[in-house]
Amino acid sequence: MGELVVKSDKTLFDWRKIIKRSSLTFSNHRAQYHLPYHKADPFYRGSDVVFSQHAVADPVNLLKTYTSLRDACHGAHMPLFLCEDGSIPNRAWFDIKIFTFLSHDFGGHSACAGGATYFASLGLSDSIIQALSCWTSST
Repeated sequence: MGELVVKSDKTLFDWRKIIKRSSLTFSNHRAQYHLPYHKADPFYRGSDVVFSQHAVADPVNLLKTYTSLRDACHGAHMPLFLCEDGSIPNRAWFDIKIFTFLSHDFGGHSACAGGATYFASLGLSDSIIQALSCWTSST
């Protein structure tokens, strides 16, 4: 989540960390965008994030729908992820949105555990799940 929103403190804003709309591509039933920086990126090269289609909550179709609406409202504005008013979503905005659906028992890493559970439900091995999520811990 930290890579998808900016810090609420505006003095920490850095354009180099913003996911660009131009990096999003769709092909072969997949969606992909370039994450320019993240805390596990020691050489500051960024990483490509790839989504494949799924039967439930398909991220490819969700991204297609989002970008269609986003582009209709905001055109060629550089950031991929924008709020309805054109601002870049920050942590405070995200917290307000997420906690309208979830209790405050959930935190920033809840999605990581949920992702691991989802991959396990697909029958992936522990080593594959660890590789997908860059985890070295056996927990």
